Parts: sequence; structure tokens; C-alpha cells
Amino acid sequence: MNYINEFKKFITGQYLTKGLRITVGAILPAWILYKFDLLATGIALPLGALMVSLTDSPGPIHHRRNGMLVSNVLNFIVALAIGFTRYYPWLLVVELTLFSFFLSIIGIYGNRAGSVGLIAIIVMVLNIDVHHAQERVLHDALFMLAGGAWYMLLSLTLYSLRPYRLIQQALGECIISTASYLKTKARLYKTPTKYDEVYEELLPLQIEIHNQHEQLRELLFKARGFTRESTTKGRILLMMFLDSVDLFEQVMTSQQNYKSLHDYFDGSDILEKFRVLIIETANELDKIGLVVQSGFPSKDTGDLDEMIRETDEVFTAYHKANIKPENIEGFISLRHILNSIKDIYERIKRLHRYSTYSSEVSREVKQEVDVDKFVSRQEIDFKLLAENLSLQSNVFRHSLRVSLCILTGYIIAQFFPFGHSYWILLTIVTILKPAYSISKKRNAERLLGTLAGVGTGFILLYLVHNDALIFALMILSMIVGYSFLQIQYMVAVAGITLYVLFSFHFLHPVDFRSLAADRVIDTAIGSALAFVASLFFLPRWEHEQVDEYIQKLMDANRKYFTAVAKAFYGKPADIMEYKMTRKEAYVALANLSDGFQRLLSEPKKNNNYQQLLHQLVVSNHMLTSHIATLAVYAKSLAPKYQLEAFKPVAENIERQMQSAIQLASGQNTSLPANTDKEFSGMRYKIQELLSRRISELKEGAQQSDVKKSLSAYKTITDQFEIINTITADQINTLRKMST
Repeated sequence: MNYINEFKKFITGQYLTKGLRITVGAILPAWILYKFDLLATGIALPLGALMVSLTDSPGPIHHRRNGMLVSNVLNFIVALAIGFTRYYPWLLVVELTLFSFFLSIIGIYGNRAGSVGLIAIIVMVLNIDVHHAQERVLHDALFMLAGGAWYMLLSLTLYSLRPYRLIQQALGECIISTASYLKTKARLYKTPTKYDEVYEELLPLQIEIHNQHEQLRELLFKARGFTRESTTKGRILLMMFLDSVDLFEQVMTSQQNYKSLHDYFDGSDILEKFRVLIIETANELDKIGLVVQSGFPSKDTGDLDEMIRETDEVFTAYHKANIKPENIEGFISLRHILNSIKDIYERIKRLHRYSTYSSEVSREVKQEVDVDKFVSRQEIDFKLLAENLSLQSNVFRHSLRVSLCILTGYIIAQFFPFGHSYWILLTIVTILKPAYSISKKRNAERLLGTLAGVGTGFILLYLVHNDALIFALMILSMIVGYSFLQIQYMVAVAGITLYVLFSFHFLHPVDFRSLAADRVIDTAIGSALAFVASLFFLPRWEHEQVDEYIQKLMDANRKYFTAVAKAFYGKPADIMEYKMTRKEAYVALANLSDGFQRLLSEPKKNNNYQQLLHQLVVSNHMLTSHIATLAVYAKSLAPKYQLEAFKPVAENIERQMQSAIQLASGQNTSLPANTDKEFSGMRYKIQELLSRRISELKEGAQQSDVKKSLSAYKTITDQFEIINTITADQINTLRKMST
């Protein structure tokens, strides 16, 4: 690992930027109040800023503004309602239950609405503390509202100063993730290769890239007027994103029959040379991602171009010396891998040019599709709320779970003399998630992070007695905590725990050991309640939903394949249809992969078909990759090498895919297995060209039209054959699962 590059990625990325923004938003008003000796009076002001800042997730600026506005209003109402009733436990019990449920179920309107509701619950929990005077309820609520308004003003001002910054950061991170995907695929060229391990590593990367694509679609396509942006930078950023999606598809097109390649070439070092070239290509992508993320222009050094040329020369010489009738197919595959790398490099050169943001480059931008169709829009429809008031709704179950847990935690806190009993409820709120696996993971990370934060805090407060240094450490821990909140939850918890402990050191100097003990005990109680609730109270297990994910992916792959395959025997799909089916396939693949990862964390008794499901997930990943490979050939080869014999092959594969969908939905299917009849025309064409090429080689002919035709038709045929084999394997796997 290049630690310098990793450090650069972090300091120029969106997560550190967000951590700094949250820290400045909360600390600056606190510091000003402290300077005027008003911190004890106005402590709710920085708290209000912190609460609203946590709802300020990436997205179109009007969504961010509306989200912060709603958060301010909700936090103010909740603070007043809880503040005026916190001395009446029975009334408070009713309020806790109703507020917890309502503020959780609004998550049906999307992630932003969910985070606004979650923060309002946290505000509710913080205002339960009866140590504050009753006459300060309105005073504190107004200060909290003022703090939220201050952060909202700060965030909108920073956006107006650098409106494209977040898009650049997200785009750079997406390109870097694509580079990681390519580096992982390079391992398939090593000897020996553990194919399953490589595919297991590719799955989470594919999920990550999908999530980044979705975030960028939100930032670019949902921004009012952005897709019709007249500025040079706006047009180029839009084109960079569209190219990054095509680039990811290009990266997936290096998909080949790797076992056959190793059978052909393991006695030489040619595969190792390809592996090194692929890694260098990924490194170049890495560099571009970093400069895009940083906002600086990049320059093509030409080193990769030279390396591609050298590899091409080595391959040509090796081909000339070792070509035989029995390894022609292997050489055809290697040639197309090399061509794919060249195509990736062409896109890399375009990204280098885009990063200059020059007006000359912006004039080249052409919008091929209606981008509005590539995003989903969530309207505030009360019918959706009514439809989710059912145990069939996962959000409804989660809302009931949160209400029960908070109610139980509050009752427990009333019977035990904890100094900061609301920490129990805070732990429950932050740990408890709709999916059991996420709650389980958060539970462990919360406990370990709390222990790490308490231990580090104990050491630092024991050794450091300078308040200025402790204040600096508090700011640093806050930056770390909120920067890592989305990427390393355990590190974030440790940082936030440190920040809380340092804050209490300034606000309420008490025995540190007592404070630390309270923190650990309350966290342990809250974690235990959250774990029990997620395991036993209306759980929605992933294995109950995985069949739906499988069906959606298989249907999406069928549509993707149909859109691609028709280019080889008829009129190709229009660009809009093709890109829509590609997006749907990628989204469905990410959902299945993500669901399977969560399923692995569930109790073993739920995983009756874990091995078979794993096979299905991996095979679907391979299937999507091979369809993507065929899609690239549809652009480069189909116009010249159409063949009517491809039509029965494609139709047969589509029928097989439909059969797999029926099996996945629990239906019996009597569709016959593959026969050679549909494939005979295609295979005959290849055999004919292969015989003619062998004759040419015997006569010493190195270059010919037959060679070009054989290479093209063999490449296309191989992908059809592999797609057919994978589909047949999926049908067999599904039949085993249904018995």
C-alpha cells in the first residue's frame, strides 16, 4: 500500500472536508461564547449547530437546504415538547414512544429524511436530562435553533464559494475505486490463482462503485438546471461522470476465461507482463482520481503509453514464435485483453484533458441521453406513509423496534442512578438499524470504539494538564470522529468519545474515572438492548429478501443482454435503452451483493443455502461482466461482423434466462436444456474460419483478412458461449436450492 497516496486521498476527500465543516460549525460559536464567559448560558447553540450538521449529507444544494431547514424546525419542536414534560415521567413515556416511532418511519422518504428523523430523536434524548432548570426550556430551544441556523448559513456560504467542490471529490473517489477494482482483477493473471477469493473481493468494490455512481447522479442530475449548465466546468464534470461509468464498463470487459488462459500460457511469463501492465493502468487511474479529487489539472506523462507499446511488441514477438493451431484461441483472447487496455488508456487520456477544465475541451461535450431518466425522485406522498403502516414494511418494523428500545432504555435508567443515563438511549439510537447485520456490526464497533476512546482519554487527561493543549486535542478528536463517521465507524466512535470526555473536562470538571465508567456502562447497556431487539423483536432477515434481489438481477441481466445482443444480428438498441438497462443491471447486482454480505452476518440457522447463494452471487457478477464485455464488442465489432447465426443463440440464451427467473420466483419450468441446434450455425462459422487460418499458418501467412475475421467472430462467439454456460449453471444452482 502506498501510504503517501492514501494520506493524500484522505486529506483531499469529501469526508475530511465534512469533518472540518462540522467541527468549525460547532466549535466556533462555542469558542466565541467561551471568550465572553457565556458558554454555560448558550451551550445549546453549538449543540444545535452540531445536530443540524449531521443531516447535511451530500446531494443537490436545494435538497441540503430543505433538509437543514426541516431539521431546524423539528429539533426546535422536539426540544420544546420534551423540555416542558421531562419532569412528568408518565407523559414522557408516551412522548418518547410516539416521537421515536414517527421520527423513524419518515425514513421511508429517503436517506436524508431518515437522517433528519434520527437527529431529532437524538435531540429528544439529550433534552430528557432533568438536571437543567425548567425555566430554561424555551431559552435553550431558541439557542439550539440559532445554532442550527448558523450552521445552515455556513454550509450554504461554503457551497456558494465552491459549488463544484463536492462533485470533484466524489468523482475522484469513484475513479480511485475503479482503479482498485482493476487492480483486484489483475490478480486473476497470477499463478496460482484463487478465483473465488478474487471475486469475493470484487463484490464489495462493485457495491462501493455503484454507491458512488448513485451519489454522483444525485449531485449532477437532480441539481436544478445543472444538466443544462452553461459553464465550462459544469459541462466537463458531467462528461467526466458519464465517461467514468463507461470506463467502469470498460474495466469489466477484461473478463475472459482465465482458467483457459492459464492452461495456454502458464509455461511462459506473458500473463505476468499483462498483469503488470494492468496494474500500471490502474495506478494511472489512481493518479487521475487523486488530481480530480484535489481539483488540480493532471498531465499525461506518456509512461503508460510507452509501456503499452512495449507490451504490444513483446506480445507480437511471442505470438510469432509460439502460435500453434491448438493455442490460437488463447492468443485471440490475449489480443482482445490488450485492445481493452488500449481502450481504457484512451479514456484515461480524455480524463487527463478534462481535468484542465478548458473551454476548448468543454465544446466537445455532447449529451447523448436524457439524464433525468437516470435518477429516481422521492416525493412526500402521504399514501406512501399509509402503505408502510404494516408489518410487511421493514421501516415500520424498525420504527416499532426503535420505540420499544428507547422506552425500555428509559425505564431502566429510572431505576439505576447513572450520572448520564441518556447515554444509554444515545447508544440505542445510533446502533439500531433496520438490518440485523448492520446493527450487529455497529454494536461491536461502538463498544470497541468507546473502550478505545475512554482508554486514550484516560491516558491523555492523566498526562496532559495544559488546557490549551487539551482544547487542541478536543478539536482534533472531533475532526477525526466526524471525518470517519461514514468510512470507519469504530475510529469515529473513539474520536467522538474523546471529544465528549474533553468537553466534560471543560464544562463540568469531575472525577474522570467516574465519567469514563458511566460512559462504558451506559454504552454496554444500550448495546445489549439494541442487540436483543434486533435479534428477537420483529426481525426482517436478509434471507427473506434475497430471493427478490436474485429475481430483479436476473431480469435486469436479461434486459441488458437483449439490448446488447441484438446489435450482432439486427438493429442495435438505441443509446438510451442500452444505458438504462446497463444501469439497472449494475444497481441490481450491487443490491444482491450487498444483501448477501449482510446475510453472512445473520445467525447460522438462517443460512441454509449459503454456499449455493454464494455461487449464485459470484455467477451473476461474472454474467454481468461478460454482458458488459459483449456490449463493448457490440460497439467495436458488431457493425462489421453481424451474423444471422447469432440470432438463435441470443434467443436461446434469453429463454434460458427467463427459465432462471421462473425458478428464482418459485415456479416450476419445463424449458428444455440447451441443444446444439441453436449454436450450430455460429460454431460452424468459427470452425470454417479456424480451418482456413490453420492452412494459412502452415503456408507461413501471418496477416490476412481471415485472421481478422476469425479474431472478431471468435471473440464474439466466446462471450455468447460463456454467457450461455453461466446461465445454465445458474439454472442448476436454482434447482438445487428449490429441492
